[in-house]
Amino acid sequence: MITSPPPSGAVELGRLGRLTSWTLLALGPLWLLLAANDVVFNLSPGRRALTAPVLVAVAVQHTRLIRRAVPGGPAGRDSRGGSAVAGGRWNVLLLAAAIATWGDMADRPYTAIDWAMVPGAMAAALALSLPPRARRRLLTAVALGCAVLGETVAQWRQEHPDLLPGVPAATGAGMVLFIAAVELVLVRLWRAVLEAEHVRETTAALAVAEERLRFAADLHDLQGHRLQVITLKGELAERLIGRGDQEARAQLREITDLARAALEESRAVVHGYRRTSLSTELVNAAGILEAAGIRATVDGDAAHIPHQLQPAFAALVREGVTNILRHSRARHCRITITASPGRVLVLLRNDGAPSHPADPGSGLAGLQERFHAIGGCIRTATHPGGHFELAGHASRETPA
Repeated sequence: MITSPPPSGAVELGRLGRLTSWTLLALGPLWLLLAANDVVFNLSPGRRALTAPVLVAVAVQHTRLIRRAVPGGPAGRDSRGGSAVAGGRWNVLLLAAAIATWGDMADRPYTAIDWAMVPGAMAAALALSLPPRARRRLLTAVALGCAVLGETVAQWRQEHPDLLPGVPAATGAGMVLFIAAVELVLVRLWRAVLEAEHVRETTAALAVAEERLRFAADLHDLQGHRLQVITLKGELAERLIGRGDQEARAQLREITDLARAALEESRAVVHGYRRTSLSTELVNAAGILEAAGIRATVDGDAAHIPHQLQPAFAALVREGVTNILRHSRARHCRITITASPGRVLVLLRNDGAPSHPADPGSGLAGLQERFHAIGGCIRTATHPGGHFELAGHASRETPA
């Protein structure tokens, strides 16, 4: 088979993973940006000294938790070489400090939402690494804690008479759940992409395995009958020895002829020289591609290709389809058959090819030798946009 670098689809998947990771990493500073603006311009020096460290700590820990939670994202390590997460006790203390900071700011009508994002960001980042049941419990507890604390502080201080009852509670709980929903949806989308990629790879592997099983079935059908006859004739010859030597020798000659024919047919199957019908190979190829989620289109009629050329072109289709399944993320494959008076061309063109040209492998080299034997050649080409072509040319006049 052709040895190739990672397919372009894998590169795109890596880019999507990095985009998801960096989007989530950017959300932490974004959630805290407005609260930081309030710290700089609106708070008294005393409040500033208490709230600024909490904002910085939440931003740093949010980043560490995200780096750990996103599958396939950049893995975070602390200075001691351990996990990016400093520890459960530190997380609990920081979450409590974030909730307390929100409670202190809950009665400020114009900036309460900004400060509700502080415990929301911390709780959401923690929830990403928890199993579903623990995640629901955490978010429910934080949302209720923010609601109760915010409403209690607002009603106790009563510094803003125009602040409607229930607004601090709704603000605290709503922002916690909103931020958690945004981050959880992003991570779930990324995990769904990973699962879809795994399913695609599994489907392609099953399609290749199906082709191998078909080949094994063909070999069994080809050799099973001959081997059975050889066995029966061997048993007959064994019984005839000493009683009918002439008949035994005749049976042994037939066994030799059958074994020689079976050996030649086995070699033909292994090297692909068996007279395979191109039409049959096209039907098999279309079925395998469709099973792998690749839309297959065949243009032209295989019956226009001379019978002596069909095994080589059938091998071309088989090799091309196998390479598509193993070395690309194709969504469409078009097989074009052109039979002119002088030459025959079969072209396979697919999308989703690697961006770098693949090195020739044993499969392609064997295919080239087969076409040289019939006076033809093969060529490969990679075009912009991830389109790959495998073409086989041969003259209608095959060499003797």
